[in-house]
Amino acid sequence: MITPISIPPTVSLAGSIVHEIARLVASGEIKPGDKFPPEDDLAEQLKVGRSTIREAFRVFQMLGVTEAKPGRGTILINTAPLFALIDWSQFTSADLINDIVEARLALEPLIAAMAARRADAAGLKRIRDTIEAGRQAVGDAEASIQASLDFHTAVAEASRNQTLLLMTRLLRSLYFESTRHSRREPQNYTALLADHEAIFTAIRNKDSKAAAAASRHHMRHGLSIVLKSGAVEDRGEKPRRSGAASRPRKSRS
Repeated sequence: MITPISIPPTVSLAGSIVHEIARLVASGEIKPGDKFPPEDDLAEQLKVGRSTIREAFRVFQMLGVTEAKPGRGTILINTAPLFALIDWSQFTSADLINDIVEARLALEPLIAAMAARRADAAGLKRIRDTIEAGRQAVGDAEASIQASLDFHTAVAEASRNQTLLLMTRLLRSLYFESTRHSRREPQNYTALLADHEAIFTAIRNKDSKAAAAASRHHMRHGLSIVLKSGAVEDRGEKPRRSGAASRPRKSRS
């Protein structure tokens, strides 16, 4: 049974639940594969409302920490992102979002190329399922972000490289922030989904070069959308120079 927690007045209730779950995971009281109690029971044990539990578990599901399994309830499947949730505000500054985008530009094409060489039938099905989930989620920001994160995780799984998969899972909570900015406009949903389909087609065709190119295009496409949102400054391919413009290069007096 999860012990009651003391919630400091300066911390949000949902944030406290997130931190408490992370503490219980670190102490070994909750392990991957464990099922969480029903919402009512958990709310009573933690002395909070059901809406607080739902909010916390919405964050967990978006980040791939939990999975709702029909007939089994909510299962803990991935503990890594919990330890990146200490303070969400640290992931919302322009500089850090830029860092996330740069990391993805380096990592994702490599993973896609490896998936093209190694994906088996089960791996291809998982990727295809996330694309179908993305189609169903068009117009729903939360569900679309979930499907997008699941897509990139499925590609990493298909790469059959446990280190790259672990890195993807560890970074998933960071990826959430850049992904969120790319879903601000409804017209972006289908455009980014088409990118996923192109990556999947190359992986299915076992064309590693095409997979890497499609992934690189997708990362740059997403970056262009985030730049248009005004969330980050464009620092281009080279280290940022003082006074660099945030839009395509223009002469400045």
